[in-house]
Amino acid sequence: MKKITFLILLLITSIGFSQTNLEDFESTPISFTGFEGLGGANIVPNPSVDGNNGSATVAEMIVVQAGQPWQGADLIIQDNVIDITDPVAKPVTVDVYSTLAFTMYAEVDGSSDGGPKASADDTHTGSGWETLTFTFNEALNGQGVANGTYSKMSFFPNWNGNGWHDPEIENTVYIDNITGFEAAPPPSGTPPTTAAPDTPTFDPSNVISIYSDSFTDVASNFDAGWCGANSVEEIMIQGNATQAYLANACQGIVLDAGVDASGFNRLHVDVYIEDGTDLTSSVFNLKFVQQPGGAALEINLNVASTPALTAGSWISVDVPVDLTSFTGFKEFGITSNLNNKVWYDNLYVYVEGTASTDDFNTVELTTYPNPSNTDWNIKTSNSVITSVEVFNLLGKSVISRTNNSTDIAISTEGLTSGIYLARVTTDLGTKTIKLIKE
Repeated sequence: MKKITFLILLLITSIGFSQTNLEDFESTPISFTGFEGLGGANIVPNPSVDGNNGSATVAEMIVVQAGQPWQGADLIIQDNVIDITDPVAKPVTVDVYSTLAFTMYAEVDGSSDGGPKASADDTHTGSGWETLTFTFNEALNGQGVANGTYSKMSFFPNWNGNGWHDPEIENTVYIDNITGFEAAPPPSGTPPTTAAPDTPTFDPSNVISIYSDSFTDVASNFDAGWCGANSVEEIMIQGNATQAYLANACQGIVLDAGVDASGFNRLHVDVYIEDGTDLTSSVFNLKFVQQPGGAALEINLNVASTPALTAGSWISVDVPVDLTSFTGFKEFGITSNLNNKVWYDNLYVYVEGTASTDDFNTVELTTYPNPSNTDWNIKTSNSVITSVEVFNLLGKSVISRTNNSTDIAISTEGLTSGIYLARVTTDLGTKTIKLIKE
């Protein structure tokens, strides 16, 4: 019945829309990656050119009992974006080959315009090549209803219609011809007109630079293709090299060799989001990964995080990180739905308290009253204060504030009397000042 309904739907909607073969697995590179113990996710010769599929190459998924019941594979659409703004009128069809009857569960994700992760399923009879239809309004497994454009589709071949087969049903499944409604990639945004803030001076032993003109970067495959090729592009802003985040769902960075990062405790990156961007559901997430398959640490940035994502000015993200177990730091990932609307620079980790402030005498700061038993007021005459972090003399952070003006008031409430150091980050650079609590 579902197939008949779909045929009627196609007749109704064909006047206003046209479907496109979004991925036929015939060209390269193809981003098709297994997860949760899938026995294999490969591009292979077509197992059967009979029936309705004469393609030369297809994608293969091997379900094994050694993997998780929810094992599957992610496909990053390379040259198109799937339009599922109306999931009923704009379903996705997939050619699927199997000699066993089973139910395929699918998800779409990686929306650049706020569309939620959404799911659907359809049943295969085991007769070889069949065309399955996924209408992403089913809200299966706690997921939402599609309402956006998507760059990622995931396939789970061990679904029973209501949950996961456990133990798993071993099966080899082939997929081909992902067909749907094509959307234009997100338009390129307007980059910042000013370069990212300058960086402090560090002893080379106290910083691991992933990307910055100020330091020697660790050798890496900087655009490793985790979510497809060309995730970022280097552009020049006021003579300063800056990374523009493009239309993929993520960027992967793979270091040439594992680095011992266990003694480093702060992450820094400068981020700019296009002015006027609606940040309601936007994210910019940063992830450290130990040697492949090891520990991971993720820092999630959004409108409610500290610091919060803001649009129209550089955000200096400088946060503590616990890397004590990362003796073999090997990979770093960035995930965001701010496609073509976000730029970043000065991505590095460092040892807290080792930055020199000699290079930032151009930042003019006034602090009053100081000493104080109520508030310290910090003001600049030639820049904008973006954040202030206060440390005690043991190096522990006791106050962290974000800002976007020429002045800021820091309450001394809850602090014991004594001397503190405040790291003030401005759009001209960073300076450390001494504060006294009476």
